Amino acid sequence: MIKDTLGEIVQAGDSFDSLYVLKKSGLKKSDVKPLADQGDLNAQLVLLLGLTSWDIKTWMEDFEDEETHEVIPIERSVRLDTKLFESDPDEVDALSSKLLKLLPTLDDDTLRLWGKIFDDCALYPAIPEELAKRGDATALSSIGYLYADGFEDIGYAKDKENARYYFNKALAAGWDNDQYDYAIELLDYDLLEHSQDLADDFDPRDAVIMISGHPLYIDQIEYMLEDLTKAHGLPFLESDYAVPLQYVFKTLGYDWVENTGNLIRYTRHSEPVLTLEIEANPHVDEALMEAFQKAYPKLTVKSIDNAPGA
Repeated sequence: MIKDTLGEIVQAGDSFDSLYVLKKSGLKKSDVKPLADQGDLNAQLVLLLGLTSWDIKTWMEDFEDEETHEVIPIERSVRLDTKLFESDPDEVDALSSKLLKLLPTLDDDTLRLWGKIFDDCALYPAIPEELAKRGDATALSSIGYLYADGFEDIGYAKDKENARYYFNKALAAGWDNDQYDYAIELLDYDLLEHSQDLADDFDPRDAVIMISGHPLYIDQIEYMLEDLTKAHGLPFLESDYAVPLQYVFKTLGYDWVENTGNLIRYTRHSEPVLTLEIEANPHVDEALMEAFQKAYPKLTVKSIDNAPGA
C-alpha cells in the first residue's frame, strides 16, 4: 500500500503536485525512511522531497459565483515556514549524494521526471546538466538561462557568452525558434539603455549592494556619494538623507530618469567594503550594479540582500 502511494507521489507531475500528493497521503517521515534505508528508490525520492520542500497548509473555502450565485467550494493552499519532514544533520547531503551517483545510469525520461520533482533544490542543477550532456534541447536552454541570469550559489556566474553558446546549442538540438529569439532578445537587452522602461514599470523594494576591492576606489565612490548627498539629499526618517538614484546613475555616466528609486544610506566598513542600501525595483538594482561594475571594473559588485519593500 505504501509503495503504491510512493509511486503516485513520484509520478504526480512536478514538484508542487508531488508535494501536494505527499501531503494529502498523510505519510510521515517514519513511514518513508525505513523503505528508503532498504534501498527503495521511490522512497528515497519521496524522502528527499519531504526533507527539502516547504510544508503546505490546505483548506476549503466557499466562493459565490457572481452571475449564478452558486456557492462553489475551492481548495486553497499556502506555504508554511517549515519543511515537511524534519531532517537530521547531513541527512539531505547524504541522500542527495546517493541519488546524484545514479543520474548517469538513468534514461532520459526518468531524468526528466526527476527534474520536474526537484526543479529548484536538492538535485538541481545536476539533472539538467546531465540531460544537456546528452543534447536535450530544454536542458541546454536551462543551462543557458543559468548563465544569463547568474546563480553563483550553484556555480553559475553571469556570463553572456556562455549563455549564448548554450542557447545556440539548444536551437540546433530542436529548441523552439520563438523561445530562442526571446531568450536572445533578453540576453542583448541592456538595462542601462532603457531607464524609461524601468521608470514605467516601477515596483520598489529594499535591497543591499556590496562593493568591495581596493580601498582607493572605495574612497572615490564614498566621496562621490558624500557630494551627491550634500547636493541632492532628501530628508529620510530622522537622521538619514535619501539620494534619488537618477543622480547616482548620471554621475556614473548614464542618462537616467526620475522616479526609479533612492539610495537610502551607504556604509563604509573597516575592511575595504562599501554597502549601499537602496529602494528600487529589481531591474534598477541590476542596472545600478552593472553601472558601478563598468565604472570600476577592478571592484566586485554584488547584491547581498533583497527583501520586499514595505
